[in-house]
Amino acid sequence: MPEPQAHHQEHRMSVPRIYVVPGTESVNDLVKRIADRDQAAFRRFHRRLVRAVFTQVCESLGSPALAVAVTRAVFVEVWRLAPMPASRQLDGTAWVTAIAARRAADRLRGINGPTPTLGTAYDDLLGRELAVALGTIPPAQLGTSFRTPTD
Repeated sequence: MPEPQAHHQEHRMSVPRIYVVPGTESVNDLVKRIADRDQAAFRRFHRRLVRAVFTQVCESLGSPALAVAVTRAVFVEVWRLAPMPASRQLDGTAWVTAIAARRAADRLRGINGPTPTLGTAYDDLLGRELAVALGTIPPAQLGTSFRTPTD
């Protein structure tokens, strides 16, 4: 399988707003509810922004396969960081954009630089953590200390 051609777009690309699914709640309100460990709000947040984040990351990496893994990592990081006080003071879309840009840049460095990649096991773990955060699998199937609101 050929190496993906990295576009070296490490500058901050914004989440393409055209891909953000409209909703009755603002992204900022959803982030606040996620901070309170509201899984339903996280599912709505994910549904609204997953296409936009995937598009942003795919444009940076030039590989849909890599973009899937990085997009998962972005949403796991949102779930993990939302309870921190700083996340409540940021524009939600800008915050996700920054996470996505950093995650894509990290992946590019892993592809192009001397830093070893974490491999598919890490991507699989992030996929399972995302499924737990979205409430699609129970935490017991994860096998880590990842916490949900019911823990």
